[in-house]
Amino acid sequence: MSKLIERTSPFPNGKQMLAHQATADTENQRFLGFTIGDNLNALIPLIDLQATIKILLTEILPVPQMHESLLGIINYGGKATWVLDLAHLMGGNGYLKTPEMTTGMGMLFQIHNETVALLIDRVGTIETYNVQQCLPLGETMFTERMRLFLSGYFIDDKQQSRVIIDLQQIIRAIA
Repeated sequence: MSKLIERTSPFPNGKQMLAHQATADTENQRFLGFTIGDNLNALIPLIDLQATIKILLTEILPVPQMHESLLGIINYGGKATWVLDLAHLMGGNGYLKTPEMTTGMGMLFQIHNETVALLIDRVGTIETYNVQQCLPLGETMFTERMRLFLSGYFIDDKQQSRVIIDLQQIIRAIA
């Protein structure tokens, strides 16, 4: 059961969030929480997620002449699945420059009839937020490169910020 990512859910700051289906009668949306690097708490719309898997970095087959954040492909369910280093794409060190890392988690999405795994450190919990409470990013909150891939943020129950990853921008960056 594949889901293609489409834009449907507007946010107050003018950017849009990705969602497969949006219902007009509800403002709550579920997200998968995860971390990027040591301290960036992030969210991705749960409705776009196909699965989460553990990825052994030694099983990634490099593909030459691709975007530098595309690490290569893995075999998942008998199909070639692209692996994208999300931290590297957003301007961090990423997995290639962290030799002690041997495994990561992959969040699987269907993008342009291809399965892509966003490689991250660890997956958190499923969280629900009211999309009307999404806050716009300030110009000094993150680097310009990071802001390209974020559509806003929420404040969680512990008063921590939870940035929202803009999957559409990720697609544009690697296309």
